[in-house]
Amino acid sequence: MPVSLPEQSVPAGHGSAHPQRGLFVLCLATLAWAILVLQAGGFTTSIHAGMAFLDWPLSNGSVNPPGWLTEIDKFAEHSHRLAATVLGLCCIAIAVVHARREPRRRVRQAAYLLVALVVLQGGLGGLRVLLDKLNIGGTGNLKAVSFATAHAVNAQLTLGLLALVTLMHSNTWFSASSPSSLRHRRAGKIALTLVFGVVVMGAVMRQNHFTSWVSSVKLADLFLPAGEGLGWAINLLHRAGALVAGLAVLTFAMFGARRLSRTLPLAFLLGLQVILGIISIQLPLNPHVRTVHLVVGAVLFSTLCVQVALAHRQEGFLAEL
Repeated sequence: MPVSLPEQSVPAGHGSAHPQRGLFVLCLATLAWAILVLQAGGFTTSIHAGMAFLDWPLSNGSVNPPGWLTEIDKFAEHSHRLAATVLGLCCIAIAVVHARREPRRRVRQAAYLLVALVVLQGGLGGLRVLLDKLNIGGTGNLKAVSFATAHAVNAQLTLGLLALVTLMHSNTWFSASSPSSLRHRRAGKIALTLVFGVVVMGAVMRQNHFTSWVSSVKLADLFLPAGEGLGWAINLLHRAGALVAGLAVLTFAMFGARRLSRTLPLAFLLGLQVILGIISIQLPLNPHVRTVHLVVGAVLFSTLCVQVALAHRQEGFLAEL
C-alpha cells in the first residue's frame, strides 16, 4: 500500500528521499552487539552453563553475583544476561528513533517488531531457567529444553530482522534499481527456507545435546552419520539438510553472479561454515569451535535474509520502501 504524501515528503512508493546515516549507524552498531550477545549465549550452551544461576532475571538475586568474574560457567551465563539487557535497550532506542524520524511506515513497523522479538527472547530465556527440572523437580526436562530451543531459534530470527532493518537504511538498499530475475527470487526463497530448517535442527541438536560424532573424514560419514534413534535422526536432518541448503545457497548466489559484492560474502560464509561444521564433528569437546560455528551460521542466515530482500527489492511491498 503506498504511503500517503502527508506522512513523507516524497512521492508514494519511493520511501524516504535518501538514507539516514544516524539510523544506519545505530542499527549497524546494534547488529554488531547482537552478534556478541549470540556468541555469549552460544558459548554458555556449549559449556552447559545455562543453569549456572537458578533464578532469573537476577543472578543469585544480584546484578553482580559473587564468583561471576572468576568461575567460567557463572561468567558465561551472567555476561550473556548483561549483554542481552544492553541489546534490549538498544532495540528500544531503535524503535523510539524510528517513531520520531523514519517516514516509511513499514520500516517503523519492522523496528517495533524487533522490540517485540527481543522482549520475547528475554521471556523465553527466563522460562528456560525457571522451568528447568532443577527448579520444578521431576526427571524429564522437556519444558526447559523446549523453551531453550525456541530461545535459540528466535535469536536467529531477531538477528535476521535487525540485519534487514539495517539494510533499509543503507545506500545499497536505496541504489538497488535493477530487478532480479524470477528464478533468482525463487532460488532465494528456497535457500532461505532450507537454511532456516537447518537452523532449527541445529538448535534442537544443541539444546538436547543430541550428538552422534564420527571420527571418519569421509564425506558420507560426515553428512550422513551412522547410528539410530532420535539423536541420530536430528543429526542426520541437520547435517544432510546443511548439504542440501548449501547447494541451494550456491544456486541462489550463481543466479546473482553479476553482483559479485553480494555473491562472494555468501560463498565465503558458506565455505567457512562447512569447514567449521566438520571441525566441530572432529573436536566435539571444544566449545569454542561449536560456538564459532553457531555464530557464523547466524551471520550466514542474516546475510541470506539481506540478499533475498535485495533480490525482491522491486517486488511487492518492498518496492514501496
